Amino acid sequence: MNHTRQRRGGPAGRKQLNVRVDARLYRSLAALAREERRSIAQTAGHLIERGLRARSGGLVSDDDLPAGGLAALAREGGAFGWLEDEPDLYDDTAGEPMRG
Repeated sequence: MNHTRQRRGGPAGRKQLNVRVDARLYRSLAALAREERRSIAQTAGHLIERGLRARSGGLVSDDDLPAGGLAALAREGGAFGWLEDEPDLYDDTAGEPMRG
């Protein structure tokens, strides 16, 4: 007896996965979803598929996660929040002009 549900019209063999995540991770997923104009569930599924492909040696295209998405993850995730308290070491006036 098969206890797996399949949504109507959905691809055969698709399964549903319910996962509890930390609030910070959820905020990061939400920020990335907004950036990519996807639902949080679509974004999470995309990241899972991409991670599994990379882990198994499958090919992953470079444009799967845009730079803006990475920036949103870093910003919303809080991992670099401590840098806000650090002084700015360099600005537009630092260094020498480049000559070409």
